[in-house]
Amino acid sequence: MSVAPSDEELNSAAIILRSAHPSLGIGKLLAQLKLDNPEWSISEKRFKRFLPRPSSSSSEKGQGDGEVNGGGSGSGSSNVTEVNQKDGGLIAQTGIDTFLDIKQIAPKVKVKMFKDGKGKGLVVREKLQMGEMIWQEDPWIATNDISLTQYLTSREMCSQCLTLFPQPNPPLSVPCTFCGEAQFCNRLCYSKAVKGSSGHHDLLCPGQNKEVKSILKLIQSKQNRDLQAVIKIIAKWRGEREWGSSSARKEIEDRIWNSMARVNQRTKEEERREWPFIAKDRLEEWRLTHLLILNVLNPSPSDDNYKPFQRLLQSKKSRLIPLTKEEEERWFSFESFLELLGLVGLNQESSGGLYALHSHLNHSCDPNVQVRNLPKGWTPPTTLPAELPPPMTAQNRGTNKLTIIAKKTIHPGDELLVSYVDQRLDYSERRERLREQYGFYCHCTRCKKEQVEYSKSKA
Repeated sequence: MSVAPSDEELNSAAIILRSAHPSLGIGKLLAQLKLDNPEWSISEKRFKRFLPRPSSSSSEKGQGDGEVNGGGSGSGSSNVTEVNQKDGGLIAQTGIDTFLDIKQIAPKVKVKMFKDGKGKGLVVREKLQMGEMIWQEDPWIATNDISLTQYLTSREMCSQCLTLFPQPNPPLSVPCTFCGEAQFCNRLCYSKAVKGSSGHHDLLCPGQNKEVKSILKLIQSKQNRDLQAVIKIIAKWRGEREWGSSSARKEIEDRIWNSMARVNQRTKEEERREWPFIAKDRLEEWRLTHLLILNVLNPSPSDDNYKPFQRLLQSKKSRLIPLTKEEEERWFSFESFLELLGLVGLNQESSGGLYALHSHLNHSCDPNVQVRNLPKGWTPPTTLPAELPPPMTAQNRGTNKLTIIAKKTIHPGDELLVSYVDQRLDYSERRERLREQYGFYCHCTRCKKEQVEYSKSKA
């Protein structure tokens, strides 16, 4: 039976199609829309009303400068918009990830661009039942909790998936070829760490780039996991730029600068009440950290690491092309460092790093999905509804692969929601943490109810 989509559904679908296929005409886009949504009845005239204009550089995916819904940010992509949080919150740059095949990863889910400045989110295509696995996802950028460093450096844990070994350096595990500080479950994990998630990127291997030790020491001393993610993002881009494919490089650029929610870290910190008292020290700390990153991943000719770094780059490709001024500014300027630091703070999942699809999930203090790190041997339930997996223990800890599970029945059209903070916190604590860490106040049903109770208690 054919149904007419709502204006909001059609608007979201049109934005996604234009982002994914910037050079196609309206006829082909309408045909693709009907393939994606066979139950929809839609005329070309109505579809055209919601279809964004093609960008001026539509031959290159995700690199136009058009607008989304008339409210685009003008920051270099036709799928980028600004998220203006309520109550005077921070304004985040965000957009649709045109390189993700969401139907392949999560068949019952689709991305939606919401109105009123909310930005993107994930909604359900088909009914989900309690205990149902919605999707699983490996980290796009793998990071580890700083407390795990002792296990990683002693080869008691896989540097890629964070599986705890029964003994250090177990049989069949694979060490890093160049350094004595990384061990992997097998060659697949080793390959993922080097080429996929940047869990142990060649440019950040102490055996290949000795200056890395200085930044690793800083991360450990400051217990700064966000900094760990920042240098892995830059290393991932630099590696693809020097040794990889242009398509992989463009995917990184699009995901970082056009898709994942991003707010400059200095802008975030300025929201804090104590900023006037800590600003000088914080800025000095950031500038010193930025200089360390430059020495590791883009040393100048006057730096001691310049020649060793050039030899490392030339070990895989003899003819190097110098960075352009635009690339220097985009990836190695101080302001870009603050942008990346802010991006990581908004998107990093505490148990594993940055995840491309997971980063589309919005917050609620009463979430309808669980995000879990389950053991390698876990299998989805065969009958539904089902109980949620039990909590992990020290003897049965999970890996950094995310499993997204429905906490209750979720109906088509409902948004998938997770909690960004500990749900056990009371109303005022959740409110303060969300505002400080993510730049917004929550207005979910639970918060509205507890706000009334909180106001009464203060009266």
